[in-house]
Amino acid sequence: MTNLAFTALIKSKGYNKQRLADVCGLSKTQMSNRINGANDWRWPEVGKACAALGITLDEFATYYPVADVRKSSAAMPTRAERIDSVLAELREILM
Repeated sequence: MTNLAFTALIKSKGYNKQRLADVCGLSKTQMSNRINGANDWRWPEVGKACAALGITLDEFATYYPVADVRKSSAAMPTRAERIDSVLAELREILM
């Protein structure tokens, strides 16, 4: 089901689905699937969409729950990896 409110926001900011898709590095079909809720948004796309539309993450979350946003398929460090990295930095500082 199309998110009419988000579609209206896109248009109010001077964009259309194709132009926003280009900014986010998606095809028009992929953008439509994100807007329609057929596929979850990914964090890199959210950041690019927010920047293009001039909205905050909180504003984006009024259209799409942030909990439904998925990590990018690109290798992003897990929480455990981030903790390990911080601990390694602390060890270096303390030694």
